[in-house]
Amino acid sequence: MVESATGRLLGTVDPGSSHVQVHTGAVHLHQGVSYLVDELDLADAVALVHAEEPEWSTHPRDVTNVSVVSVSSYVDAGPVGLFLGTVDVTNQVVSYQRRRLGTGEVIDTRPLDLPVRQLRTTAVWWTISPGALDRAGVEAPDIPGALHAAEHASIGLLPLVATCDRWDIGGLSTAAHPDTEAPTVFVYDGHPGGAGFAERAYHAANQWLSATRDAIASCGCETGCPSCVQSPKCGNGNDPLSKVDAVRVLDAVLSALPG
Repeated sequence: MVESATGRLLGTVDPGSSHVQVHTGAVHLHQGVSYLVDELDLADAVALVHAEEPEWSTHPRDVTNVSVVSVSSYVDAGPVGLFLGTVDVTNQVVSYQRRRLGTGEVIDTRPLDLPVRQLRTTAVWWTISPGALDRAGVEAPDIPGALHAAEHASIGLLPLVATCDRWDIGGLSTAAHPDTEAPTVFVYDGHPGGAGFAERAYHAANQWLSATRDAIASCGCETGCPSCVQSPKCGNGNDPLSKVDAVRVLDAVLSALPG
């Protein structure tokens, strides 16, 4: 991060986070000071910024795909499967929203022209059959929101079992993944080759997912909040989310998993 007017180096952002945190037009908080990004120059790895406190915040929107490369370990629990393996993640930040401070009103959505990034890493993922979801009381239209909410909460709770920050990991949920042919939630390490976080989550799955389920169920909000199922890094604007159905899904997963 370089101050546009003076050329002064203000700080650094790791390359993996640059598209999200310091894209052109982003409002970025650094050491308690608000900066507006004038330009992200990827060729020179420089974000040119100036100090400003606008009346809005910025929220990037991205598109992520995960493909399974190989499975190193798995648990077959009938309608539920738990897996550890290598995945390829492709991600592209395609736009950002400006939201008014205080009210959260969306002012506008602005496009971004950023390249696709690719990452081969380690992931933990679980699948659940549509029949098990139906028996748990999760109707077909609510499956995406249920899985999305469970994904967010599980990412937020992973630091309980692995020494990491939620910004070190990513996730994807889908009602029908082409590689698993089932409703699936992926949580992957945000570092090339993996950093051990997903592997730890796999081996402590019962503890991890139980804590996730309890955190959602015990939260006093009605439909979901940043303390349970909303994520500050969600590229889909925290939509859709279903807090109640996330608990039902996790109950079904935990009842099937051994131990």
